[in-house]
Amino acid sequence: MNKRKILVISLSGIGNTLLATPFLKVLRKHYLDERIDFLGLNQGIVEVVEASSLVDDIFIFSKKFFKNLSVIRQLRRKGYAYSVTLFPSNKRQFNILAFLIGAKRRATHSYDSRNIATFSFLQNVKIPVDESLCDIEQNMNLLKAFTLESRVKNKEPNIFIDKRDAQFAEQFLKEKRLESEFLIGMHPGGGGIWDKRWQGSLKRWPEEYFARACDRLIELKKAKILIFGGVEEEELKDKIKDLSRYKKDIVIINEASLKKVSALIRKCKSFISNDTSLMHIGAALGVPTLGIFGPTNYKRTAPYGKNGYYIKSGISCSPCLKYPFYSTSSKIKCTKNLECLRKITPDDVINKLKEMEKIS
Repeated sequence: MNKRKILVISLSGIGNTLLATPFLKVLRKHYLDERIDFLGLNQGIVEVVEASSLVDDIFIFSKKFFKNLSVIRQLRRKGYAYSVTLFPSNKRQFNILAFLIGAKRRATHSYDSRNIATFSFLQNVKIPVDESLCDIEQNMNLLKAFTLESRVKNKEPNIFIDKRDAQFAEQFLKEKRLESEFLIGMHPGGGGIWDKRWQGSLKRWPEEYFARACDRLIELKKAKILIFGGVEEEELKDKIKDLSRYKKDIVIINEASLKKVSALIRKCKSFISNDTSLMHIGAALGVPTLGIFGPTNYKRTAPYGKNGYYIKSGISCSPCLKYPFYSTSSKIKCTKNLECLRKITPDDVINKLKEMEKIS
């Protein structure tokens, strides 16, 4: 008997994929003997699932048109019974892609049915979105496409770190003489790579605020600060260190591998971040994680689980990002100079950490 073939499509980002791992766990449990393949946007997304045993084969989509045509042809030949596009998915290109791959049953969420410009009619299984739910629960609702109901209590996301990456973190800290230090991680960056209209930098707490928070934590806890971020954020990381009064106590992490970065985050006593994938990784690893929220919706993407916390200002226009419920554009439009983020002071963040009982 031929195995049923399922394709899971994740093109929104690393953090979004991580928030879908509870869905993948349930799907794998119910289809243990079936084939589940995975289509991701980049290597970072792939690293979220590649060591998990939740999927069988992994394909990478890219910005190169002809390479993508080859991937689509390859996937189309496999004759999938199901494709499922993870949340958020209110974009025309996602629906066209699923149609071209050609699974018999193509599942996604339904948003505004009046907007035919999204080409959502190309998908034939629709699960209504619920604005009151976080992204994890939105993805769990996609199980209904398989006539499955999930009653699992543990819905915390997972990222899987292998022995080699754990050893890398141990060796890195040993070489930097940080093994016994009070480590606090920070991610002051964040940004999108797929949609040029998505200005991820508008999610960032001001760099000078991060620098002042570094100084306070170093004074309070004699902490060593690990500043994380991608290659596109090198200038930002350097500037925060330059703005600090205690430059020798700040270590910039330039490692590119998501798994190695995750292994280092796991060594931190706490983690402070904008609304980014590394924020979700911190919480998934059990590190007490504080997410700083401005234009984006904490109800959707706050760090999940018992180690997840968030802070936001009370400004009335926050959150202002309308995607995916009211717009197909993930563009942030701000006319107030990101007041929602500027109103959150370094003292607010320090006090929140004290409330979390992670510093005294």
